[in-house]
Amino acid sequence: MPHGNETQGERDGAAGPLDARAAARASLAAGRSPTLWWITAGLAVSVVLVVVRGVPVGALALAVMLAIAGAVRALLPAPRAAALTVRSRTLDVAILFSLAIGIGVLSQIIPTR
Repeated sequence: MPHGNETQGERDGAAGPLDARAAARASLAAGRSPTLWWITAGLAVSVVLVVVRGVPVGALALAVMLAIAGAVRALLPAPRAAALTVRSRTLDVAILFSLAIGIGVLSQIIPTR
């Protein structure tokens, strides 16, 4: 049980209480980031292509979008690529390019019928 103003996180050796205002500011900053809107548009285009042209074309569009996101994350500083910044730059880029390659290859080799 916490004593006085001590929180559970402080007792367990964590950095301290969460700052709700800082979390809200970070969330708003990511929402205002153009990268978030470009990613959303890319996903929407991929879904439309799946409906109109089929799964292989839509999945390939998704793979291209992931590759572009990986390049953007690799080249832009963290504040400008806020929607793509999750972990370290190296890990984010590796994950995005791995997903792009995997989805791109699978979209072309898996039979659709």
